[in-house]
Amino acid sequence: MKRLKNWETLYHNFLTERAHAPFAWGTNDCSSFAVDGIKAITGVDIALDFRTSKYSTKEEAFALITSVTGGSTVADAAAWCAKKHELMEWEHPLCAQRGDLVVFVAPTGDLVSGLVHLNGQIVAMGEDGLYILSITKVKRAFHV
Repeated sequence: MKRLKNWETLYHNFLTERAHAPFAWGTNDCSSFAVDGIKAITGVDIALDFRTSKYSTKEEAFALITSVTGGSTVADAAAWCAKKHELMEWEHPLCAQRGDLVVFVAPTGDLVSGLVHLNGQIVAMGEDGLYILSITKVKRAFHV
């Protein structure tokens, strides 16, 4: 999987479009935000297996993770999608670069997925809106 030629502009446009969109399970939660960003960058939807089932609650989202991956966390879902699409996991997650998929602990204590933004920051959708946090929060990262 490769980034599109004009991925920087496409990524910027994606972030601008989603900056004020409200959180919604199944359409604009942490996982859908991250994979939609990857789709903007690459043109590839790495979460097709998750989009075949609709979910509208946290419980339904985690049940879907279990049914698709056999795992139980957002990190399991991210790793499953990354492996299926041959995205290399960074040995040192803090080396992740702009547009890469990351998993981190949000201020709420939840494990969530997001993307590397700019200047050592990560961006993700949270129930209270966009998180923009230090990359030092990253637990796992996958090169897009």
